[in-house]
Amino acid sequence: MVMVDDTDLPPPPPLMVMVDDATDLRRNMAEQRAQIQRRFAAVRDRASAFNAALLSARSIADQTVSRRARLHELKLQLRKHEADLAQALTFQASKRSTYKLISESISNTTATNEQLRSLVVEHKAKRDDYTNIISNQLKAIESLEADNAARGDKNLDEVIMWYNKFLGFRVVGGEGVKFVFNKIDLQSPDKEYFFSIKLTKEKYTLLQCVPLVEGSKELLNDLNCDNDLFKFVRIMRERFQAATNSWGSSFRLFLL
Repeated sequence: MVMVDDTDLPPPPPLMVMVDDATDLRRNMAEQRAQIQRRFAAVRDRASAFNAALLSARSIADQTVSRRARLHELKLQLRKHEADLAQALTFQASKRSTYKLISESISNTTATNEQLRSLVVEHKAKRDDYTNIISNQLKAIESLEADNAARGDKNLDEVIMWYNKFLGFRVVGGEGVKFVFNKIDLQSPDKEYFFSIKLTKEKYTLLQCVPLVEGSKELLNDLNCDNDLFKFVRIMRERFQAATNSWGSSFRLFLL
């Protein structure tokens, strides 16, 4: 251990010098403290500004998310409206197409009805002419029958020839006698109407009648009473013609 002699130490500084050093030290420390405080204040200010910027950024982010959700919702609504519009346009086009088809169908039906009316009018005129001709021929036949009756004999061949020529009449043998007519239906002049009768023990029996005519049973009773076969044949033809005209009138009413 080295021993130091107090005589070798420098003399202590004077008191004033020590006071000055202490004052400088306190001043320096105060200045450093002020600088540190200013730095802390600056840091606090920057932190506050950062927090404010962070809050603003967060608010903007939240608004962006909300706007994106709203935009997505609007896009979905737009797609729905587009789908509804496409469906409405398709339905409208379908209605227009249906309306066009209905209009065409109505036009075609109207044209067809006009054609049918013209045909009915034409057939009616022909039927009237045909009826007049038949009426005149029936009168001629009735006159011929009256002449034959006045002479006391009936020329069957001549009467049958008149019926066959003007009334489409013929007689077919077989079981009984079959009387066949055509020239009754104006629309189908070759269509045949017929009936068959049989004479057994001086009594007539109706075997067939195609088509059936109203009152055939009563007519047969009259035939068995007066034995006027020509009258019976003529009335049966008139009944065939009346049934055909009745059907034609129903058809014209249907067209109207």
